Amino acid sequence: MDWEELGRALQAARKAAGLKQADLATRLGISLSSVQAIERGTSYAKPTPSIRAFAATVGWADGSVERVLAGGEPTIAREEPPSSTESSEPTAPIPEGKLPLRIVADLTDSGALLDTAVIPLPGGGQAVVVVKGKAGATPAEIQEALEAWRRTQPHLQGLLDDEPPAAAGA
Repeated sequence: MDWEELGRALQAARKAAGLKQADLATRLGISLSSVQAIERGTSYAKPTPSIRAFAATVGWADGSVERVLAGGEPTIAREEPPSSTESSEPTAPIPEGKLPLRIVADLTDSGALLDTAVIPLPGGGQAVVVVKGKAGATPAEIQEALEAWRRTQPHLQGLLDDEPPAAAGA
């Protein structure tokens, strides 16, 4: 894997996009030194969420990081109309710096958004669940995933309805 070539390619793409390292770091919610390490070609065991977010921000399509690491060229992402299997509910952009990069990567990767749920937690908090289908899923696979979620959701809610065990010595 050629991490130095990946760093050079991401740096060139960042410059072509008119972004400064500091601006990119702020946008991704990572440190300036992390951006610099990526552009220097620091080796990792596998591409990190920060590298994937960097690539997406400069307009690379999914799979481009792996292609460059293998000696190929990145593919530029293109805007595609939503498929008929994706939700028709309105969506908003993900607020920059408000979610962990791992969550942003999971939310923006391929796969139809199937459902969401906000579950109140004891004490006033909330759990937000996002249900996604696998990338390239057939209508039958999407239906199967929805049915699995419909079976799972009551169990998840039921966990919160149960009284927690009393603390020892109470």
